[in-house]
Amino acid sequence: MCDDGAPEDRSRQGGCPMKRTRARGRPHRYGKMCLMSQPSQQDKVTAELRRAIVAGEFAPGSFLPSSRALASRFDVVRNTAMAGIEPLVKEGLVESLPKRGYRVIGAPKAFEVVWTQGGQLLPAGEEELGRGEELCAEIRQAPSPVARLLQGPDGMTVAVRSTVHQHAGAPWALREFFTPRSVADVARRLLEPEYVDEERLLAEHGLGRDGVRSSWSTRAATADEARVLKSGPAPVHFIQRTGFHEGEPVFCELTAVRTDRVHLSRSAGNPPEMPET
Repeated sequence: MCDDGAPEDRSRQGGCPMKRTRARGRPHRYGKMCLMSQPSQQDKVTAELRRAIVAGEFAPGSFLPSSRALASRFDVVRNTAMAGIEPLVKEGLVESLPKRGYRVIGAPKAFEVVWTQGGQLLPAGEEELGRGEELCAEIRQAPSPVARLLQGPDGMTVAVRSTVHQHAGAPWALREFFTPRSVADVARRLLEPEYVDEERLLAEHGLGRDGVRSSWSTRAATADEARVLKSGPAPVHFIQRTGFHEGEPVFCELTAVRTDRVHLSRSAGNPPEMPET
C-alpha cells in the first residue's frame, strides 16, 4: 500500500507510482516509499509459539498455557491468542484435546535420507520408498512443467499417482508419479489406487527405464504442499526425476520434501555405518 499525498506520476510501469511534491515546484528526487505490510498479531503469536516449541520450551506431552496466560504473554486479546494456535494444530506441532487444552506434540526429528544414483530419495537403509499413505490415482491434464519433462504438448493427458510418505508418524514427502496416458494404457495397474512399484511394473511391460535425469532445488512450499506436509512456513526440497526408455520419456516423478525433516547423505564404496546421534 502506498502513501496518499501529492499527484502521481504514472510514467513508470509497476511498483508504487512516483509521487511529486508541490514544494518549490520540483519533483521529489526519489519519490515516496511503499509501506510494507506488517505481520498480524495472530501471525506473531503463531511464530513465537512455534519457535518456543521447536526450542524445547514446551516439551512434548505438556500443555500450552491457558489462553489468558498466552494473551498476557503476547499482549493480545484471548481470541487472537487462540487463533494463533490453530496453524500449529494444522502443522502437527500441537493437538487440541476437548476440555483439556492444547497438548504439545513437538517438532519431529530429522532423519537421514540418501539420494541414490538413480535419482531417488530414500530413507537411509531402505531399498525403496514404500507404499506411503493417501494413495490417489487419476487421469488428468498435465501441468506445463510435467508436459515439458515428458516432451509432450501442453495439456497432454497423463496418469498421476500421488502418495504422502511419513516417518515416525509425521509426513515428510509428497510424491507424484506421472506417465503419458499411452504408457498407462499398457501398464494398466498404474490406473488403480493400490500400491505397486511403478518402475518394476513398467519393466514388466517392456518399458523399463534405461536412462534417468534428475534435478534438485529448494523453494517455498505451495499451499497444497504446506497443507499435506504440515510444514508451515518451512521450504521444501523439490526433486524432478524423468525416466527414459529407448530415448523416450516414460515417466516423471515430482517429490516435495520438508527441509526440516531430513538431512542428506551420499557415500561410495563400503564405509562403516554412521553412529547414531
